[in-house]
Amino acid sequence: MYLLEFMKRPFTTWLPLSRSRGKKGLGTFLGVYLPSVLQMLGVILFMRLGWLTGHMGLPKMTVIILMASSILFVTGLSMSSIVTNMKVGNGGSYYIISRSLGMGFGSAIGLLLTLAQLTTVAICISGFAISLRELLPQFSLIVLEVGALITLTVVSLLPIKFALKAQGLIFGVVISSIVSVFCGSGANIPETITALPSTETLTFWAAFALFFPATTGIESGMAMSGDLKNPSRSLAIGAMAAVITAFITYISLSVFLSREVPLALLRSHPMIIYTVSKVSALFILGVWGATLSSALGGLLSAPRTLQALAKDRILPSLFGREYGKIKQPRAATILAVCFATLLTLFTDMNHLLPILSMVCLITYGILNFVAFFESLLQNPSWRPLFKIPMFISLAGTIACFASMFMINAGWSFISLCAVGLLCFWTSRRNLKDGDWDDIRYSIFSFFAASATNKLMHLSKNPRSWRPNILAIVDPKLKNAQLIHFAHALNRSKGFLTYGTTLAQKDRGEIKAVKGSFESYFQERDIPCFSHINSHQTPLLGTRNIVKNYGLGPLQPNTIILKAPEEKISSFCELIYTTSELKKNLIILKNNLFSPTFTEERKDKHIDLWWGGKYHANFELSLALAQLLQSGKLWLDSTITIKSLVSDEAGRSHMTKLFKKYHKILRFKNLKFKTYIDETNDFYSHIADYSTEADLTFLGLRAILPDEPKQEYEAYYNRLMEKTKGIPNVAYILAGEELNFQKILE
Repeated sequence: MYLLEFMKRPFTTWLPLSRSRGKKGLGTFLGVYLPSVLQMLGVILFMRLGWLTGHMGLPKMTVIILMASSILFVTGLSMSSIVTNMKVGNGGSYYIISRSLGMGFGSAIGLLLTLAQLTTVAICISGFAISLRELLPQFSLIVLEVGALITLTVVSLLPIKFALKAQGLIFGVVISSIVSVFCGSGANIPETITALPSTETLTFWAAFALFFPATTGIESGMAMSGDLKNPSRSLAIGAMAAVITAFITYISLSVFLSREVPLALLRSHPMIIYTVSKVSALFILGVWGATLSSALGGLLSAPRTLQALAKDRILPSLFGREYGKIKQPRAATILAVCFATLLTLFTDMNHLLPILSMVCLITYGILNFVAFFESLLQNPSWRPLFKIPMFISLAGTIACFASMFMINAGWSFISLCAVGLLCFWTSRRNLKDGDWDDIRYSIFSFFAASATNKLMHLSKNPRSWRPNILAIVDPKLKNAQLIHFAHALNRSKGFLTYGTTLAQKDRGEIKAVKGSFESYFQERDIPCFSHINSHQTPLLGTRNIVKNYGLGPLQPNTIILKAPEEKISSFCELIYTTSELKKNLIILKNNLFSPTFTEERKDKHIDLWWGGKYHANFELSLALAQLLQSGKLWLDSTITIKSLVSDEAGRSHMTKLFKKYHKILRFKNLKFKTYIDETNDFYSHIADYSTEADLTFLGLRAILPDEPKQEYEAYYNRLMEKTKGIPNVAYILAGEELNFQKILE
């Protein structure tokens, strides 16, 4: 008594009983254990186990059973950990994965899982029809298959408890037939049955692929999650009990057959187990019961997975409807039966088993991955009642994907590509996740934190340089040209932030502006961050953003400002601030009525002026021009390096230099042009030579040591005046302590 109480305590601690006694639903045995174990003790047990043992021999077959069962056992542990940490709804594995990794992965796995369930139906119907034809040879195989499908469809549309109770009866028959085999003997084999000559060989991994579907039954129980009274407890207990039952049965029967029947006979006669059985008729009933119950399990689970997909708007809403008092997914059932019929009639068992293995291995691998990452992240929300070490789930993930590639690398690659394409399809449909919380934010935060911490210990280098941009924009987003210019430079390859300052401190106003920013950038498909500040003096607020925005190594290295039309003195304060912080500065002056920065055109021209003094500005301008040229809006634009010289000798010298460095630069559509200008003022006629350019890069003089702000302000005003004839100009000031020349080597 005390021993029983002692054993019960930790079990009920891990998997507590449901407190909602009045809640209607299925229990552990009927809802999970029965459909799971019948799926496992199915067609492979009766029609393929002896044949596989004959080809592999007992040692190798034992290893195959151990490997497949170990993967299933570890997956069962991971699943138990997950379901005791969350409320599980309709859809089983699809529900768990979609609520953990989001709609993209969930939809991909849900659709593939439905295919696996329908494949199971086709395999079992084929196995049943083949065995029945031995007794009824006057009927064709197609007639028997279609008849079985129609009968099981009618049963699946009855109240689910009726179908599951029928499975209980079948379970008794299956167990009796297995016992009958163990009570039999190899001496029962007629002398007329002899080994047949065969050159057929089976590799280890091919045998594993054919056997593994025997261990995929937990999907049937998991798919019934929406009909369970206490899903978390029932899924964990029922699945693990089914796994243990199946393992003991398969390993025992394989040992028994290898001792009682010569391997040559097992290889030659897949159904020889029939003659070994003590009661042959009972064995036939077991075959029929196992195949039909497995097929029925697939016809019960596949429509419910389709129904869950439809309720999440992945499939048309028609398939999510429930009919009658028993809430049957009739439309989803009809769709499932149609596909199952096609698979049954146009494929055979040996074709379908490897496909089933691939899909189930992917599903199990992702379930293990979810459990592993939840354990690794250790979020406060991760408090499973059934805890397992995270290395167990990691081992399960690795084992699943490694087994896939060992079975067939080509099909593994195709299967993973199918998952990727289905994820892409879901994302393109712009489906929003429901009101559930998944762990994607935690996963990306984990990698972001790890990468950021690693960056703290790495020094900047020119080869890895990209502009980490902070673009200051108008709160009402009037300057679309600057917004698209910053986006064209970033091209979703780095960090892009649009910052603005509000004069008001009203929280409602800040929230409204934040909402308008999000919708504006989402509509234009501009991946970025936004930072909204409030300050009575906007320029001082902008200065605070430039000084304080960013995190460690992820602080912006390039600031983009719009050239002001007034308040030049205050604006020069921003130039001083960026210089002190050693950040690159781009001041954009653009024609408000020009579509240059927003339209996609291949004949754009970029002018890049070289004055001969500030090398870093010129090299940074070249790097920025190349980034623009490789983007969609400026694709294959022409970059022209321009320079002013005083005479023909200077022109000849500059032309030779360009030819020397042209191959090193490796730019597309790169040209060089010099103009003779005898004046010493670089900006005297520069405007005359860039009026036709879509964008002109000009260097901005760095602030001299101890230079008064008034002097730099005067320089800035003169520069603006002399270049006012150029419509679109990006003034560049390289502030980073970086050798920009190495970027171009």
